[in-house]
Amino acid sequence: MPDLTKRIEKQGDQYCVVSETTGRGFGCYANPAQAQTRLAQIERLAKRLDALPTDDLASVHDGCHKTATTADVVVVHDITEELLEARQVAPGTSTNVDDKLAALQSGAVVKAEDRYTLAPVYVPGREDSDGEHADAPTLQKALWDWVRKGDRTIYLQHTEKAAGEMVEILTWPFPIETDLAVPEQGVTKFAFPAETPFMGVVWESWAWDLVKAGELRGYSIGGRARRVEVDLPDAEAV
Repeated sequence: MPDLTKRIEKQGDQYCVVSETTGRGFGCYANPAQAQTRLAQIERLAKRLDALPTDDLASVHDGCHKTATTADVVVVHDITEELLEARQVAPGTSTNVDDKLAALQSGAVVKAEDRYTLAPVYVPGREDSDGEHADAPTLQKALWDWVRKGDRTIYLQHTEKAAGEMVEILTWPFPIETDLAVPEQGVTKFAFPAETPFMGVVWESWAWDLVKAGELRGYSIGGRARRVEVDLPDAEAV
């Protein structure tokens, strides 16, 4: 079995099971005893799954995308994906729309042998890391304008270095709640509001290595805006 040792680390007021090799999170729990029980279950399951031939292991992985999402299904998916990556096999998924939606709802990153990811472009109406935000109608029109320009190139962190190609884009009309696994940060729940746009990208081989290593974790949009300062009336004067 490859060295995919997992540890328990405290994150806030929770105890999380985390892979020491990949940083992938396997759930957070209220106390150390619960986390230790889960860790033991994961290690036993990983040992059994690692005994499977690669084709059978890939079938288990792909089957997770077609099964009703539960915490146990997510764990099985993540273990099989780690094992496949350790065998240097890219986990494949169907390109069927229903399978993609199931993958989003399970919190899994959609990947295929052609270095493909499906992820949110931007969360409408919520402040980003730069203290900015865009509402859904503004974001939708900006995406339409970008698509109409015909340049589907994805650049590395706003540089001129081409890292991949946009192959599809969709604004999902319904809210989606999912578990997000972030390397070295465990698993957190996140609710994407209605009208969140998702984009599919096929990456260059060197960029795909960064995606798998957790160094490229999401998309970043560019844009221009004009700031306007407004003096608001004093609350007592209203």
